[in-house]
Amino acid sequence: MVAYLFEGSFKKQAKFLQFARQLKEPEPTTTLTFEILPNDCLLQHVKNMGVSLLCLPCQRSPKISRPNWTQNNHAIKCLLIDTNIVRILHETMAQYTMYPTNSEYIKVAKALIFRYPFLKDMEGNGYNTWHMSLKRRFKAERTPLVHHEVVPNMKQKFGHHRSPQAPENNQGSITTSDRRSSDIISVSGEDESSIGAHTQVLKRQYLKTQPDSCIVTNAMTKTFQWRRKEVAEGVRADAIANKYPFLKTPAGLCEEMNRIHNIENLQHRFREEFLLILPKVLALARGKSPLEKIYLQAREESLSEDLPAMDFKAGLVLLPIIFKEKVEHHVTLEEPGTPYPTTQLTHTNWKSAFTRRGPSVVKTDGFELCRASDLEEGVIAAFCAYFVFNMAYPPNRKNTLTFVQRCILKISEEGDKPLSTTVIRILNQLY
Repeated sequence: MVAYLFEGSFKKQAKFLQFARQLKEPEPTTTLTFEILPNDCLLQHVKNMGVSLLCLPCQRSPKISRPNWTQNNHAIKCLLIDTNIVRILHETMAQYTMYPTNSEYIKVAKALIFRYPFLKDMEGNGYNTWHMSLKRRFKAERTPLVHHEVVPNMKQKFGHHRSPQAPENNQGSITTSDRRSSDIISVSGEDESSIGAHTQVLKRQYLKTQPDSCIVTNAMTKTFQWRRKEVAEGVRADAIANKYPFLKTPAGLCEEMNRIHNIENLQHRFREEFLLILPKVLALARGKSPLEKIYLQAREESLSEDLPAMDFKAGLVLLPIIFKEKVEHHVTLEEPGTPYPTTQLTHTNWKSAFTRRGPSVVKTDGFELCRASDLEEGVIAAFCAYFVFNMAYPPNRKNTLTFVQRCILKISEEGDKPLSTTVIRILNQLY
């Protein structure tokens, strides 16, 4: 019977048998008590569909003692997710239609968080992750129903008909960001002659072993408006960096970021905020990448005093993994295959990258932008480069960079889109 249900997929057959065994032999510590909810305000939100949220777990078995359910929202949410709330909602809704409307999805998601407020998302409208989970559940359940007369008709009517596209070229041009910046609207008090004089001062100071910080700050501040105007007009990043050479240093990129968004001590703020979530980042990345195994092996061989620095570096490297993005799009040991800012380590292998402190290089648009003293400084410099040179986040690294911007550094811009469902899901688990 199982082979007939899951024809051609041994993996699905094994998962189904494992799931069936768990249902036959439930562990005492996971016993749940179910009851039907009363017809109160919950039904008023979803009466248009006739959907009642039945069988939602309302009471935990007394075999597990907890001091207060409301004191650990994260633990409660994980527990309820384990009971397959989405599956229960889908089964109830599917009794009425396999194609709920968007408003019906929203009504059910709102009703759920209204009845259980601790299930709200950390960001956004509070129900977006439940909304998207329900839609994906219905989509997945409809996929095998190829012989159901309604499904092909709906696919023909509402399905996406994609035209063939050329494969993406990693060496292609950089997409300019459409982020609004009020500092590039007007340039006052400077012209090409005065800007040329300031840039000559900057170049002379850059050649010195110990540049005068006051002179450099003054010249960079006076040329800031003009520089932002050049960036907005599409001048290449290498031309901007060569004209204003202190943008080829990590400190210079951080200071420029401060001029754009008024963020002082950016590296210190990044470290403080990232340390708060570091244990959970490492926990979420567990078992999801070969790099994590290399890190754990190196950690076992290291001294206890070296572990904090090693954990921090591992968190930076593994952060993209929890957003289902590739590490090499952010940090790599080899030559980057993309024009977007990427941190290249100088280590020969990942084990030494985790255990030893070494310089890193930030490369963008085919040239070496700056050299950093370590991995952390390189990652921050690469992030700043997106704003300094007005680059849009590429799709294959957008979730990680958006998380760093909005959740770690708390940078918001006018016109920012709401956080994606993927970012909100991870945010719910980290905070």
